[in-house]
Amino acid sequence: MKKLFLFIVTVLILSACGTGAPKDDAKAEKETISVENLVEVTFNVEGMTCEGCENAIAASIESLDGIAEVKSSHAEKWTTVSYDKALTSPEDIKTKIADAGYEVEGVKE
Repeated sequence: MKKLFLFIVTVLILSACGTGAPKDDAKAEKETISVENLVEVTFNVEGMTCEGCENAIAASIESLDGIAEVKSSHAEKWTTVSYDKALTSPEDIKTKIADAGYEVEGVKE
């Protein structure tokens, strides 16, 4: 009985640990960013009221391929994105900002 118990516990532990691929595989599947194609654009964004808004926008934009960096300021109402122009576009980024619930009022010069 004791051996059966140990066997069951061992099986449960091994199955709980899993032998599958690491969780970061989704990141590994993303396209590689080319430094030669990096560009930066700053959008005027309405509706941000706190750092949580900044984080929501960043999370939405970072789901796109080719995003190198996202910086936002809710106080100054802007989001700056560095991205690989071969992998994404300003229109795709605007769509992601809108999907997060915010409005792009134009591009900051």
